[in-house]
Amino acid sequence: MALSHSVPFETSVPEGFEIGTVLKIRGVVPSEANRFYINLLSCDKPDSDIVLHFNPRLDQSIVVMNTMECGTWGSEERVFPNVFQRGQPFELLLIAMNEHFKIVVGDSESYEFIYRLPPKRSCLLKVGGDVSLELLKIF
Repeated sequence: MALSHSVPFETSVPEGFEIGTVLKIRGVVPSEANRFYINLLSCDKPDSDIVLHFNPRLDQSIVVMNTMECGTWGSEERVFPNVFQRGQPFELLLIAMNEHFKIVVGDSESYEFIYRLPPKRSCLLKVGGDVSLELLKIF
C-alpha cells in the first residue's frame, strides 16, 4: 500500500485474515493524541460485526481490545501499560495465529486477543482517531 495514508483510512481485505496473515502498520502518535483505533470488520455496512477492535487510549494509559457482534459490544479486555506514547513513532504487527490475534508493538510489547469471531470473517480494515499512518501493509 502507499505511504502517508490519511486518517480515517479503510481498505478491503478480500481474502480475510487467514492463519498467518500479518498486518504491518508504521505510524506516529501526534503529541496531542487521546485515542486511536484499528478495526477489522466483517463488511462495510454501518452495522457490521467488528472481529477485532484495538484501541490505544493515551488519555487513560491503557489499550482496550474487544469485538462487536450483532450491534453489541463484548466484554473489554484492558491491557496495562499502554506502550504508545504521544509524539512518538511506532511499528505494529497484527498476526493471525491459530487461536488468537498476536499484536506486537516495536520489539518490546505484545498483546494476545483470543478469537471471539473467526478472523476469516474480516473483510475490511479501518484505522482512525488520533494517529498518523506512514505505512500499512497486509501480507
